[in-house]
Amino acid sequence: MDEDTRYEAVRSRDGRFDGEFFFAVETTGIYCRPSCPAVTPKQRNVRYYATAAAAQGAGFRAC
Repeated sequence: MDEDTRYEAVRSRDGRFDGEFFFAVETTGIYCRPSCPAVTPKQRNVRYYATAAAAQGAGFRAC
């Protein structure tokens, strides 16, 4: 899955992608599921991870 598809899932809060990947926001240090109701971050600040553990290992904390 490419980054544009992932970002569109985050932007639209598409729950179908929950469990497929997690996204993290560099400016906040937080990671979330694609369906997270928080304000949509700017695409340039988003990083993607296959698992929550990978996001935590990269230094992010749960939403």
